[in-house]
Parts: sequence; C-alpha cells; structure tokens
Amino acid sequence: MNTDGYEQVTFNNVAQRAGTSRAVLYRHWQSVFELLLDAQDYFDDEEIATFDDLDFAGHSLRDNLISSLSHFDGSQPFLRALLIELGQNNPVVHRYFDQLHKQQLYIMERMLSEAQLAGEIKHTVTDNIKLLPFDQMLYQAMVDQQPVTPMFIETMVDTIVLPAIMAQQGE
Repeated sequence: MNTDGYEQVTFNNVAQRAGTSRAVLYRHWQSVFELLLDAQDYFDDEEIATFDDLDFAGHSLRDNLISSLSHFDGSQPFLRALLIELGQNNPVVHRYFDQLHKQQLYIMERMLSEAQLAGEIKHTVTDNIKLLPFDQMLYQAMVDQQPVTPMFIETMVDTIVLPAIMAQQGE
C-alpha cells in the first residue's frame, strides 16, 4: 500500500508478498480493507496497551490534550484508504469510526474528569466538543492533506479546543 497505493492492494498481491494463499487470507478477512485495519492495529507502535493506562493526573488540561493528540497517526496511505472506503459507503468504515469515537470519548471523559478534580473546569462538556479535536485533526490530514504537526496541535488546542470547552461553562 505504501509503495503502490491502496487501489493496488489485493488479496492476491498480499498473499504473494506474505508467501501464502488467497484462501488463507479469505478465511480471516472478508475484504482488503478489513485486513488493512488489522494490519494497522498490529503495526501500531503505541506503547500504551489500553486507554486505561493513560495517566492524566498532575498535568493541566492543555498539556493532557496536547500529549494525547500527539499520538495521532496521520499515515496518508491509510487515510486515503479510509476516504476511498468511506466514499463507497463501506459499513466496515462506519463501524471503525463508531469504535474510534467511543475510544476518543473515553479518553476525553477521563481527561476532563481529571480537569474537574483539579478545578480547571466545573462543567460538563458535550460529546461534540469532546470529539472536536479528533475531527479537526482528521480533517487536516484527510481533506486538507496537510501534516498534523506539533505546532498544528498546539494552535488547535489553544485557539479552538480549549475556548470551545470553556465556552460551555456559561451554558
């Protein structure tokens, strides 16, 4: 995929490179995209095994946001595959995004709970605002096709995410 593009990824090509047969691949995956998602998970170099291992204590909300968002994987070949499959209304992509949103909400809820305990915020935050930084990064990488740099993340947190979180305090 990285060399020839997502459109050239087939079960036949993968089987040849892996030294196996297409039948073996078909037993495990119904589509090339599902194989790609599993490969993405397998080769993900994150050191945190579960989201429960993330420690937000003792840091500001801003620092926690920047640290967490810095783990975004903006792999252009993977994002291109997502965009192609999304355009084909692939139900696997919708399930992928549903699961991704659940994980993102869980991370944000833990982060915001810590900010409440620290007295940084005193209000609840809507799910739309919790998902805002992740959606903004995805837009940056997929639609604008620009890298999600540390400067982009800091600017986004300072000028969009934190103001949106604090704006809900008055509601």
